[in-house]
Amino acid sequence: MSFDLILDDGNVFLCGRLQRTSIGIRDGKIAAIGSLNGLSGNGKRIDLAGKLVIPGGVDPHTHIEGYSSAGTIKNGTESAAIGGTTTVLDFSQANKSENTVAAAESKIKRFSESSSLDFTIKPMMVTEDFASSERLESIFSELSHMGIMAVKVFTTYKNLGRYANNYQILQGMNIARKYGIIVQIHAENNDFLEGNMESLLAQGKTEAKYHAISKPPVSEDVAVADSALMAGESGAKVYCVHLSTKTSPEIIDIARLHGIDIYGETCPQYLILDSSYLERENGNEYLCSPPLRQKEDNKRMWDAIASGKIQAVGSDHVPFLAEQKRAGIPFNKVPNGIPGIETRLPLLFSEGVQKGRITLEKFVDVISSSPAKIFNLYPRKGSISIGSDADITVIDTKLEHGLRAEDLHMGTDIAIYSHMKTKGWPVLTISGGEILAENDVFTGKGKRGHFLEKGGI
Repeated sequence: MSFDLILDDGNVFLCGRLQRTSIGIRDGKIAAIGSLNGLSGNGKRIDLAGKLVIPGGVDPHTHIEGYSSAGTIKNGTESAAIGGTTTVLDFSQANKSENTVAAAESKIKRFSESSSLDFTIKPMMVTEDFASSERLESIFSELSHMGIMAVKVFTTYKNLGRYANNYQILQGMNIARKYGIIVQIHAENNDFLEGNMESLLAQGKTEAKYHAISKPPVSEDVAVADSALMAGESGAKVYCVHLSTKTSPEIIDIARLHGIDIYGETCPQYLILDSSYLERENGNEYLCSPPLRQKEDNKRMWDAIASGKIQAVGSDHVPFLAEQKRAGIPFNKVPNGIPGIETRLPLLFSEGVQKGRITLEKFVDVISSSPAKIFNLYPRKGSISIGSDADITVIDTKLEHGLRAEDLHMGTDIAIYSHMKTKGWPVLTISGGEILAENDVFTGKGKRGHFLEKGGI
């Protein structure tokens, strides 16, 4: 028996534990796990010398292209690969010239032409989509036929034409359940946000630090609680993104204990950074929504990951340029979002596993296996097992790596973790059996990712 690629002597994460073994890859799939002595790798045989081997990262929340000239599908997926991610779940956004369905079709086409990674696209729904139940039915029917597995719904951003009220969201959940589509919720209560922002601006409080004050924890907690109750009422599968408060994971956990099909995601920024960064001279660069919270929220969010109250960690990657961020005054004019697709996986390993906040098993779960399971991609993704896609990340657990803009590949001059270094960095990333990145260099020239359809596993 021969293989296209053999990975020898890795410390491989298998079935919740580490095993010193080898992996044989053939036709883009994992074909063998165990002693492969005497067998050949027609393409290449790599001695991993005991380095850590985990399933390729699955990033459930990226905005790779569309917000900033810094962000392209090419550099977004290439930098993701360098950082150990092999699957991305990105978004489409309708503009004035196209509707939600057309925007999704267009984004799938662009990703198919330029992405180095396997991907799916989640349409961001707009207020107009909720004009009637008939319109919602038509949209979900078309999206389901296209293979779309999830949509994003907003509980805020009236000014951007994205807001849906609870009546509309519940209608959407009922119809989404019918078509087997997951409802992803941006959970911030619009009433709190509008009232606080108007009050602060009227007082002349315009600096970046007031962004966090305008979006208090209660605004997130109320929206998460509403989402959980509506998920229970509708029976829809619901996924609340970028949770930031110490209370929101508790709400998710209580709902799950009552049998509600709801999941919570957080991001590295809500684990590592706090609102004091907004008071810095470059505070605008740290502005995101929800905003950075307090150190106590950081700690409680780590605890929530460790205890299983949070099921996934996404990057919420948005690669703006510093110039775009600086131009935003007052705070409500600053573009929201920070880069993070390349640093998500190594930050979770360095700050989580290496510092004893979470176990290796929990790390693999939230950055790969659990997102794959939530979005029905497992075990094709998120698993090292016979028949799974050969999406594999190899980490040198002793390697230190800088996090300055010049140390990274995301196409932006913003580096919000520039004061830090990680201990442990991906040194080999394989997607579909092809080596995409090795020792901080993208090598997968010509590799094209595949659109992962709903039910297409």
